[in-house]
Amino acid sequence: MFPISPLYKDYLRRPDREFVVKALVGSEEYDSSRIVDFSIENSLSLTEGFEIGTSIPSKLTIKLRTNEIIPANARIVPYLSLSLAGLTWLEAQYPWKDMNLTWTGSGTDWLPLGEFFVDDREKINDVWTFTCYDKLVMADVAYISSLTYPTTQRVVFNEICNRLGWTYDSSVVINSNYRIQAGPAGYTMRQVLAYIASANSASIYIDKAGTLKFKRFTASENPVFDMTTADYVTVKQTNPVKTYTRVVVTYNTEDGLQYEAGTGDENHTLYVENPFATQAVTNGLLSTLNGFSYLPLTMDARGYPQLEQGDVIGFEQQEGTTWDETVSTWQDTNIPWDGVVRYKTIILHQVFSFAGGLKMSLEAPSVSEQRSEFIVEGSLTQQVNKLNKDALKEGKSYYGATITRTEGLIIEREDHRSKAVFNSDELTFYRGSDKALWFDLPSNRYKFNGTLEAVDGVFSGNLQAAGGTFTGDLRAAGGTFTGTLQGVNGTFSGTLQAASGTFRGTVVAGRVEGGQIIGSYIEGADILGAKIRTAASGDRIELDPNGFTFYDSGNARRVTLGTNPSANISGHTYYNSSGQPQGLIYAGASDMYVIGNNGLLVGATSGRTVMQGQVHFSGSVTGLNLGIGQISGLQNEINSLWSAINGKASIDHTHSQYAVNMTYDSTTKNLKLFNQNGSAIATVNLG
Repeated sequence: MFPISPLYKDYLRRPDREFVVKALVGSEEYDSSRIVDFSIENSLSLTEGFEIGTSIPSKLTIKLRTNEIIPANARIVPYLSLSLAGLTWLEAQYPWKDMNLTWTGSGTDWLPLGEFFVDDREKINDVWTFTCYDKLVMADVAYISSLTYPTTQRVVFNEICNRLGWTYDSSVVINSNYRIQAGPAGYTMRQVLAYIASANSASIYIDKAGTLKFKRFTASENPVFDMTTADYVTVKQTNPVKTYTRVVVTYNTEDGLQYEAGTGDENHTLYVENPFATQAVTNGLLSTLNGFSYLPLTMDARGYPQLEQGDVIGFEQQEGTTWDETVSTWQDTNIPWDGVVRYKTIILHQVFSFAGGLKMSLEAPSVSEQRSEFIVEGSLTQQVNKLNKDALKEGKSYYGATITRTEGLIIEREDHRSKAVFNSDELTFYRGSDKALWFDLPSNRYKFNGTLEAVDGVFSGNLQAAGGTFTGDLRAAGGTFTGTLQGVNGTFSGTLQAASGTFRGTVVAGRVEGGQIIGSYIEGADILGAKIRTAASGDRIELDPNGFTFYDSGNARRVTLGTNPSANISGHTYYNSSGQPQGLIYAGASDMYVIGNNGLLVGATSGRTVMQGQVHFSGSVTGLNLGIGQISGLQNEINSLWSAINGKASIDHTHSQYAVNMTYDSTTKNLKLFNQNGSAIATVNLG
């Protein structure tokens, strides 16, 4: 029951009550001068009996005098208030702190009657009739869960409410142990919400303020509103009191698989359909509903707008009889002395109608005991039931396969990880929501997006991929591969050509152009236009079309080997640790060159350095320490010089010379000889 103020509650009971009405349509307010009438229909059951796990949208039918264009799905909220025009100070016997009245005494607070959205409209003369439903209809969309399963019913319930932007109150009680094992495929959000409510002995509805609520049914619930004989016009009992002591839950309608709990005949059995049910869920339903009973009836009464579907109400009925009319035994007769008998029932269907005043009709239907025990099927019913068993139904899932008018044959996993759609315009395999393998009708091609794996097979034509991993043996007579070709091992025969890519494993024979090759063994192959590195960084050797390059641990270039076509030379260039060139060795047209950019040291740490052939010094030479016998022809020149000097010297004078030092002047081409004391002993012109 929706909460109202004490003043509102008291004035509803007055025989002279007078309603004031308004409606908020979008952002505009319509008063009673433009509201012709309206009716509101609320239900927890649309069958002939009691149900749980329902989610039935409430319906508003309202007539407005308006020339304004009200858009589709416009929000309409009707309100009711009670006029206080005749209230006097002596009649206002209410606690002061509970009153919220204006000095004008116009009326009580406004009671909302629900939040509705325009679905259909019709105009007769200047009056528009709008048919509206509450926001439960907005949940009639496919539920594609993004959760990881299995998960709890509470988590699924929250995901749906968050997507819809709905709020719910404390009436929503979900057992924390109840779980859903796999993603619900083929169900709408409203169906999933209803199944969760069903597992927790409840139905769902939207209250008058637009909040999602559970109506939880229990055997021990007391009335929330009591009606006297003055509050209703007629009441008609349609069946004896209905009581439930047994619960049967069908969790697989195709194979008729069920759980059950409790004992009782068909008349005392509650049947529930819930694909999320378990034996524990069924036992929980019996624990809550065992002994639940209500009086089946129909009633026409004064309107009490605070009542909601699912409310348990009590009412009085005059059933006095005379002593002569009483035929029961004394001990079995239970008649109050005032002749008024009190009953309890539940509102399963109600309709509020306003046309200046407010009236309501209530229903609590039930199936008779005879119909519960003996269901007689006519010939047409028998054929329909047989057809239901044998025929495939549109939109119904058979182990994940569904046939619809819009998409044809659909095969989908419960967790939505994969789906296949087959019709005349589409042949598609989906991975989640993405296409994995499909026929592209405009381009007349089959397309694949994912990993292609086969034990063996033959591919003819061009196999082209932006990227991918190939395991096993890939054999081709020819073809062009674009993107990344990767394999742990395998044999490639023919020509393997790629603009780029990474090859892993062993490449035997064949021809590979472009890309990067990573492997421990390459045999008999031509590698063209590639870059080869012994390591990705640090100490390494790299080979590319420009030549060889050697790097140190600091990634500095130390030695290069290559050609310079413009200079028509080839050779080595040497660099220091900073990457600056220090010298080079290269071959010219007819000579070999050894050049140091700063200095050049030629020598041996042991043994001797031999310079074969004619040696020509184009600059000064210093630091030489040579023996006479090491210079070709020098000993003969010295001997001749000695002979000339010896003829001029004193006969008694002797001079011994065992070693000389020498310097050479390239400008004058003079060779000067010095003795061991550093004194010049001779100058020889070598020009």
